[in-house]
Formats: sequence, structure tokens, C-alpha cells
Amino acid sequence: MSVEEDTDGLLLPAVNAARRALVYLTVPWSGPERGARIAFHNAADQLAAEHPALGVECFTLEEDAEWCQAWLAALGFPGLGHGAPSGAGSMLWLEGGRLVSSKPDGCNYSAADIVARSLSLWAKRAEPVAGSDGG
Repeated sequence: MSVEEDTDGLLLPAVNAARRALVYLTVPWSGPERGARIAFHNAADQLAAEHPALGVECFTLEEDAEWCQAWLAALGFPGLGHGAPSGAGSMLWLEGGRLVSSKPDGCNYSAADIVARSLSLWAKRAEPVAGSDGG
């Protein structure tokens, strides 16, 4: 599995330190979130298998947890981090701990949508420069 699951906040330093991180907010009580979680895991597997040069690290964080709400508030995620989880399968794309894109209603995204957004953000910067052979 290419997704690290954080239930206690111990992975937050790894999330923040990752060159590129794709984060999924999970809750146990939301039906739409459970469906979106499958799409997220499928996208994570696809990114790892088909686009390893992107260097994307994938994480799930428990949106209900106080530590996660505090982290979201500090990050400045729009509409979240105020103590009331949405349960909509929200996703965040981070570079070096900085929010570069988000999808508050991730339950409306398929695995293909997640991969496409990741590629649109990072593919051009992951490719070697044409004609550059280091010599």
C-alpha cells in the first residue's frame, strides 16, 4: 500500500517535510467519505506505480481528531480546521508543508481526477530538462 495512515498525529512531521504530499482527510461516520477513500487509495497506488518520478507521498489523517483540526487551522485550509469536520473526503496537495491545492469535496473526485490534478500540479517539474545529460 502506498498510503501512510495517521491516527494519532505522529506522521504530521513527515507530511510537513515531504517534498510533495497528497493528504486525504478521513472520518469513520461518513458514507461519501468511505467511497472517496477507495478512489484516493487507487489514485495513490496509480501515482506510485505509473508516476514515481513525481515523488508524491500519500497520507490519510483523521479529520475528527483535535490534532488534525489544529493542523488544518494552522495550514489555512479553506473552511476546515474550525473543529467541525466535513466528512466529505477533503484532499490537500502540499509542497514542503505548504498548501498548493485542495479539494474540499473530494467525494466528487474519481481516482483519475486525483491523478490528473496531481499531474497538472507536478508533472512538468518532475520531468528532466530535454537535452540535459549532465555533461
